[in-house]
Amino acid sequence: MIKLNFTNNLAAQDMIRIVMKEKDLAEKEAIEYSINRDIYQKILEEGYASIALDIWGHDNPEREWSVLDKPIFELSLDKLKERLVEDIAEKEDVDTETAICYFLIFTMDFLGYHI
Repeated sequence: MIKLNFTNNLAAQDMIRIVMKEKDLAEKEAIEYSINRDIYQKILEEGYASIALDIWGHDNPEREWSVLDKPIFELSLDKLKERLVEDIAEKEDVDTETAICYFLIFTMDFLGYHI
């Protein structure tokens, strides 16, 4: 079980809401959707996840970001998804929440959003 607190991470909340809307998923399902082998490979190959995350939304700075009703929750991932997150956290030297954000930012790219 992973405890997530995105209270102070508006970019993460916004990206989760976008996935929720695009794929008609609940919060936890949106995060799970974003964690997969293809996105994992993209994070490693591209090497700019931290930069992309830092500038999320720069293409439309006036847009009001969507937020979650409850930005604190627990997430249970299957073994593969858990390992993918752990591996990105280790390789990128970031915490679990940031690793999940890396999956989210490249999911935005996959969905056709400018990152």
